[in-house]
Amino acid sequence: MEKFVYLILLTLPLLACSKPQPISSGPYQAVKCGFARQNTQPRKFVFNKINGSLYYYDILNKTFKPLTSKVDEGIYFNSMKEVFSSFVKNKLVIQEIDYIDNKIARKSIITNTINLRSLVMKRVYRNSNGRQIKVKENCVWIDPKSSTFD
Repeated sequence: MEKFVYLILLTLPLLACSKPQPISSGPYQAVKCGFARQNTQPRKFVFNKINGSLYYYDILNKTFKPLTSKVDEGIYFNSMKEVFSSFVKNKLVIQEIDYIDNKIARKSIITNTINLRSLVMKRVYRNSNGRQIKVKENCVWIDPKSSTFD
């Protein structure tokens, strides 16, 4: 009986510290980052686990569509950002380009790098004074079908 109790006591910490597993829907996975920060809304990223391209889940058609197809389908606003993504050494790198006042000379570039093993996102951007800002945010795996791109 003592051996059984010791076995249980040894396995409980291992179960408590087990690494969260990604939730897949075919080749698609999703993460939500920045949920602990009070001043910003969490960001949700749905991506293809093979090539790192970003997608969104179309609830009406129940299909995943590339984020760039929103422009083709007329779901585009002048205020939308250009978004590029790829995998670099087990990290999902997402660059967002936002043109301020629709001028090419004035643009904001934000780089989000999500380590898919540690689930930590590093965000790098320049503030209005031109100073580089670096922010770390924790991420969690979420179901790709229940998430949309913010």
